[in-house]
Amino acid sequence: MGELLPEWLQTFLTDTVPPRESFLVRLEKQAANEHIPIIHPDVAQFLHFLIRVHRPKTILEVGTAIGYSTIWMARAAGPDSLIKTIEINEDRAYEAWLNFKTAGIEEQVQNIVGDAIDLISKLDTQFDLIFLDAAKGQYLTFFEDAIKLLNPGGLIIADNVLLNGWVADQELIPSRRMKTMVNRMTDYIQLVMNHRQLTSSIIPIGDGMAVSLKEVSAE
Repeated sequence: MGELLPEWLQTFLTDTVPPRESFLVRLEKQAANEHIPIIHPDVAQFLHFLIRVHRPKTILEVGTAIGYSTIWMARAAGPDSLIKTIEINEDRAYEAWLNFKTAGIEEQVQNIVGDAIDLISKLDTQFDLIFLDAAKGQYLTFFEDAIKLLNPGGLIIADNVLLNGWVADQELIPSRRMKTMVNRMTDYIQLVMNHRQLTSSIIPIGDGMAVSLKEVSAE
């Protein structure tokens, strides 16, 4: 997905991110050259910040790609954390695993290959943080199982929820297929913002993030 902010402001925000290790910079360049969808560095920095504050020990990621965001989360959560990450594309999942080994985080990451729609309900772990960054039209489906796996006091973070601003102005939607996805994302936003178990906020960073806290007393 694209970026909501003007290019000059997005560039400024990206430039404010502290220097990254050279390996992460290489992954950023690869993603740009090969059109691989990864989170932007400023979004990664915000995710890193949330994890440092929240200190989750168990993390579920839906949508691994080449493992860029996984590495950020592993660095923030520390070596005692466990990350389970699901990727539908077998080649991408294998490439991500190689990147995990290069980054030295392979001991704390479990790579799962397959369709998250089928796999999430089969997981036997309760999570402190769940990061959704896969098929945007399926967030509602992911949520149904994810909320059951989220510990009270845990976070669900969903990326790209503003979809280029289309959720706010449907006249900007370029195609009917995109409209279906936008409608589903709009429903996701309404769900998390009004869910009795959650306190949520929409953060206009990158292409928009929805951050939802599962209340400790909510069951």
